[in-house]
Amino acid sequence: MAEKSATDHKAQVRDRAKQMSSGQDEESIVVLSTGVRVRLRAVSSTLVEEIKSAIPMPEVPKIYIADKDREEENPNDPRYIENVERAMMARADATLDALILFGVELVDGLPTDDDWINKLKMLERLGHLDLKRFNFKDEFDRVFCYKRYVAVAGADLRLVGQLHGLRPQEVARAHATFLGNQGGNRPERVPVEAHDLDGDRDEPGADGVGSSA
Repeated sequence: MAEKSATDHKAQVRDRAKQMSSGQDEESIVVLSTGVRVRLRAVSSTLVEEIKSAIPMPEVPKIYIADKDREEENPNDPRYIENVERAMMARADATLDALILFGVELVDGLPTDDDWINKLKMLERLGHLDLKRFNFKDEFDRVFCYKRYVAVAGADLRLVGQLHGLRPQEVARAHATFLGNQGGNRPERVPVEAHDLDGDRDEPGADGVGSSA
């Protein structure tokens, strides 16, 4: 009788664990503004920081000051300002690529038709996109392009931008903060701070991803 009781207890624990796991899995599913269902995963902050640091910021130019007989930095140089903007945009694009690649998982897979691919290729023919880097016969490339150019829209960038500043258990909290309970209701004010993996706080808008711009 004791053995049967222990067996029943283990079965109950196992069933309860399955229920909890299933429930967490369902809670992790969010609907983006495009209507695409995805699971969001926390992304390593180290990965994101190294990707950004791989794109160097331009050096501040110097200008000779005759009155002081020395050179001083000139951060107001128009070309320098333009180069900084380009570097910041490149860092933001690289960060977004990493977050989408590692942090966004399609729930329902790709569409059954290639209409979205035909539209992207039309934009390429019009000179608005460069898709030469991608092989649309490769499923991995197709999945990335669909997430990058179709699934994740501008309205979702602030949510995706939080993924590298959150611990895995905090991703679910971000879902509720940004998207509500899958009902599409978004709060008017979105907090920009999130706990980093080491306990510090990051502001995703600082790298251009997840900013209000």
